[in-house]
Amino acid sequence: MVRDEDYINFLKLIVSCISHGDYFSAKELSNLELEKMEQKTKNENKK
Repeated sequence: MVRDEDYINFLKLIVSCISHGDYFSAKELSNLELEKMEQKTKNENKK
């Protein structure tokens, strides 16, 4: 499960990107975070 602190930091990054009109970076950050969460979930399920 994602910790609140990690999620808050992620959302701050996304808001910052969107505020500066950098939608490509927001999309890339979202994809990277999604991959990280999927990998973490896979590792937890293996245990």
